[in-house]
Amino acid sequence: MGEQDQIPLLPVSEVAAKDEFWNIKNVTRDDQLAAHRVPPLLMGIIPSSTGGFGDVEKAALVFVRNEVKPLQDRLLAINDRLGDAVVRLAQYTLGGTEPAAA
Repeated sequence: MGEQDQIPLLPVSEVAAKDEFWNIKNVTRDDQLAAHRVPPLLMGIIPSSTGGFGDVEKAALVFVRNEVKPLQDRLLAINDRLGDAVVRLAQYTLGGTEPAAA
């Protein structure tokens, strides 16, 4: 391959394969974020920019208000249709859960 002080030359096929892998990986990550509608901070994704994603607590509260709560409301509507408290959900709080009022 050459001396230790020389610049290593990589075959073009190896560089292209590595770049293609990273592109596929990033597109897959973005697809997962879009499909599940979960903020990147809550999925453990490390930001690629130095600015970061912001405040994790605010992101969690917005996610619960905009995504989780509407789904919970739809599930709780089953109770109204059946006339009995068949579905019970815990109230979301940061750091733990508290029982929801029935």
